[in-house]
Amino acid sequence: LRKQTFKQGGALCIKLGDATVEYSEDFKFYITTKLRNPHYAPELCTQVSLLNFMTTPEGLEDQLLGIVVQRERPELEEEKTKLVLQGAENARQLKEIEDKILEVLSSSEGNILEDETAINVISSSKTLSNDIAQKQVNAEKTEKKIDDARMGYKPVARHVSVLFFNISDLAAIEPMYQYSLTWFVNLFEDTINKAEKHRDLAKRIEVLISYFTYSLYVNVCRSLFEKDKLLFSFTLCISIKAHIKKQIDMAQFRFLLTGGISTSEPPANPSAWLADKLWAEMVRLSESFEVFEGLSDSYKSDMEPWREIYDSAEPTSCHFPEPWNTRLDQFQKLLLLRLIRPDKLVLGMQQFVMEQMGRKFIEPPPFDLDRCYQDSSSLTPLIFVLSPGSDPMSALLKYADTYRINVDIISLGQGQGPKAAKLIETAQANGGWVVLQNCH
Repeated sequence: LRKQTFKQGGALCIKLGDATVEYSEDFKFYITTKLRNPHYAPELCTQVSLLNFMTTPEGLEDQLLGIVVQRERPELEEEKTKLVLQGAENARQLKEIEDKILEVLSSSEGNILEDETAINVISSSKTLSNDIAQKQVNAEKTEKKIDDARMGYKPVARHVSVLFFNISDLAAIEPMYQYSLTWFVNLFEDTINKAEKHRDLAKRIEVLISYFTYSLYVNVCRSLFEKDKLLFSFTLCISIKAHIKKQIDMAQFRFLLTGGISTSEPPANPSAWLADKLWAEMVRLSESFEVFEGLSDSYKSDMEPWREIYDSAEPTSCHFPEPWNTRLDQFQKLLLLRLIRPDKLVLGMQQFVMEQMGRKFIEPPPFDLDRCYQDSSSLTPLIFVLSPGSDPMSALLKYADTYRINVDIISLGQGQGPKAAKLIETAQANGGWVVLQNCH
């Protein structure tokens, strides 16, 4: 990386370990990584050019807007493309005019006003330039009308873009939870095709958003471990309310996850029944957010209502002491639940998702082999990640039998690779299925 080259025997060389090899000035060195957000030391960053090919929220939103408009209003997207091409052509013609005028001026000898050829070139260039300028004005007016019509679908693109970055963060929970942009876009296009049609744009947008959100939930839940499904529902709900509806402060969400960061020792815990850790979190919460200001003082002044919630068998159904019960929204009350009864926080999250998005988002659909098969393709295989004791083979063979499809089964191991490849080639030619067992 430091390009520490030297001359040896008249040739440019570089050392690789203990070996000396010839070095070419045309040599280019590229390194790729599969890490989502890698961190490199400053000394390395100064020696290389770092390129991040991950799509940005704004870029993805624009791409999705183009897709939905192309499907819903193809004439608009076609006209938009024509205008872009026309704008590029106009810019090219203007550049040619400038070059021609410069050429005439540089080659003209004597008084240019007496050079008839030069005057004719400049005159025709002026006419053409005015014509192009008028075309550009008309194109800009048309483009504004098209953009106004396209912007009607912006809420859909914005919503779908936010959800993509939500599922991208699932890899932080389990590295296996990774979803490609191609798969995501295909799911969005499937939504456009299958969602109920409406002449009213507002109603159509509402249907698209609702259909896609649940379709994404179902498809992602299919690939999650049971223990992570509620967490996904909760993060999905938070993403929508924080980034689209702007109803949740992400700093408060981070407090819910971490309990805040202590910068000083909290005052002495006034109660024997509340853990010191929870009391410290209550103090930090009252100091961190204006809406919670005075919480710790309110608690100290009258602890009995809080004790009732602490002792309750169903603390998620209890009303918090005033003014907190009326001042705080449903999400902010989860932070109070974390302070008083952290053991019931999961239940509180479940109720929050149900109230905000509906019961269907806390009840993952059972595994449906037929739905999985319909969503797959000849280039998108089905992969079964099995827990101990589970075996989908009987259900798979029964399903294949309903379609009268021939199934070949092979257990992978030493020397089985060529046999498996042969079976796949045969299935490609004849239209059968191949089940590869013991894959790791």
